[in-house]
Amino acid sequence: MQIKLLLFSLFIVVSSCGEKLFFSVEEGVSKELAIQRKRNISFVSYDMKFSIPEQKDQPVTGSTKIGVKLKSLEDPLVLDFNPEVENAVKSFKVNGDTEQFEIENGHLVIAPSSLIVGYNEIEIDFISGDQSLNRNDDFLYTLFVPDRASTAFPCLDQPDLKAKYSLQLDIPTQWLGVSNAPVLSEKVTGSIKSMVFEETDLISTYLFSFVVGKFEAVSKTLDGMSMTMFHRETDKLKLVNNVDTIFKQHITAIRWLEKYTGMDYPFKKFDFVLIPGFQYGGMEHTGAIQYRDSKLLLEESATLNDKISRSMLIAHETAHMWFGNLVTMEWFDDVWMKEVFANFMASKITEPNFPSINLKLNFLFNHYPEAYAVDRTEGANAIRQNLDNLKNAGSMYGAIIYHKAPIVMRQLEELMGEYAFRDALREYLVNFKGKNATWNDLVEIMDVKTKVDLKKWSQVWINEAGMPFIDIEFIDQNGEGQFDIIQYDLFGKNRVWPQKFNISFSYTDGDIRYPVYSEYSHFEIKKNEGTEMPQFVQMNTNAFGYGIFAYGLDYFKDEFQFNMARIDIPSMPDELDRGSAYLTLHEYLLHEGMNPLKYLRYLEEYIYVE
Repeated sequence: MQIKLLLFSLFIVVSSCGEKLFFSVEEGVSKELAIQRKRNISFVSYDMKFSIPEQKDQPVTGSTKIGVKLKSLEDPLVLDFNPEVENAVKSFKVNGDTEQFEIENGHLVIAPSSLIVGYNEIEIDFISGDQSLNRNDDFLYTLFVPDRASTAFPCLDQPDLKAKYSLQLDIPTQWLGVSNAPVLSEKVTGSIKSMVFEETDLISTYLFSFVVGKFEAVSKTLDGMSMTMFHRETDKLKLVNNVDTIFKQHITAIRWLEKYTGMDYPFKKFDFVLIPGFQYGGMEHTGAIQYRDSKLLLEESATLNDKISRSMLIAHETAHMWFGNLVTMEWFDDVWMKEVFANFMASKITEPNFPSINLKLNFLFNHYPEAYAVDRTEGANAIRQNLDNLKNAGSMYGAIIYHKAPIVMRQLEELMGEYAFRDALREYLVNFKGKNATWNDLVEIMDVKTKVDLKKWSQVWINEAGMPFIDIEFIDQNGEGQFDIIQYDLFGKNRVWPQKFNISFSYTDGDIRYPVYSEYSHFEIKKNEGTEMPQFVQMNTNAFGYGIFAYGLDYFKDEFQFNMARIDIPSMPDELDRGSAYLTLHEYLLHEGMNPLKYLRYLEEYIYVE
């Protein structure tokens, strides 16, 4: 038997002293464990209470009542709990009786003899670990992504075991609290305020959250929807200058997403918290988004890019309510899905808000250089990666997910057509509402709405790393010429990346553009009889394609022509064409090894003219 299987073997030994469980399991949540639990467990619920003292050097204590339905008793029930606190479990009951359990590598293991087929209830009093509680002098916020909920409370810490959460927070009276669901009641007893929240909708453990502390609350109702912003900002002028815009951009994003998805906002409430020093720009906790305060509360000196970034961030986190929260990936190897759709929708939502800005050019420079920087290397990773254990999920994030994936998704929408793409997403949301789904689930829905072979398309774009080298050659056959656009797989696997882009032929009297759909290794464009040869050829003029483009260098046989073509880039009237040309030249330089000093001379000229 393989070692990996041995690590997951379960042994129950019966002796005169009674039953003793020996269970070996990896740290974190392995994929094997997650599959075994998902197969046997359903109808998960948590009824929890946390007592949070004002002094951060005092421990947070809690209790939970976990409800699970078991299909069989073939295996022990394994809960995740890794608070890094000695004697963190204070009491432990299963179905009303005090039971023993084993602690193994951050897990609580319950023997089958303590359980029944059907509904079981496990009650645990515990001390929380501080790893993901983010405790400050006068506020606390949880951040459980991707698998950190188990550092704070016992749970089944995997995304495909969604649950409903009931929550009570006991906090200092002067503090405010917010969680995923609305407040049901508040009661003050001495120096303690007890806040009871309604039961949440079905959510994954990484989306469960609460924030408590000395916050101010601002509530507004826009277009019939109420929402509250929690903040700690003391600069009243900064608040006045930003608050209305922040609320307006949230409701704009919500209404746009409702229209696009054909589905109303799917959760009980919509609030957001602005936190000083928050680790990320934002985190999409259901009904209680967390933001880094400086990303939303802009200074008077804020640039236009700052304002665009704020709009994109708000739209991104709001889009997650549908893409990620309502329908959640089954396992973190598909974490890219929630991120790419959040980015994709954010671009669509933000573009109309800034009509004077060329957001296609912004998209080019925001995504392509970062994606190319990884994809050109031998160590490049695919968009969709295999993940063996959730403890390694942090390695899934990076430039490929955040930058290549939006480029690829834009290509997919173009190949399918805008409405077929949208309709597929609507069907996906309806079919998997409140559930989990994989990329292959979405591909199956999309595949019937397009003539494109999406399984073949997905294999090269999603499941494999790398990008093509796209060259152009002129072929003269018996006086009839044609341009042959050729895709090369730099890794020698003979792959083709189906994609659309434009190619521009420059003549003395102007330019002619051709749309290219490069589905095979060769794409041919016939040369009109009697026309002159183009002076210059630029591929990917619309900055839509992805790869290393040869830039028409076959037409420059001497250094003078070569240099003049480079210097002429700033004369292109369309700034998107120029941006694409600069980026194309840069990638070609790195691929072909053009003399760096010569390239720097080109850049000096470009900068001077630009």
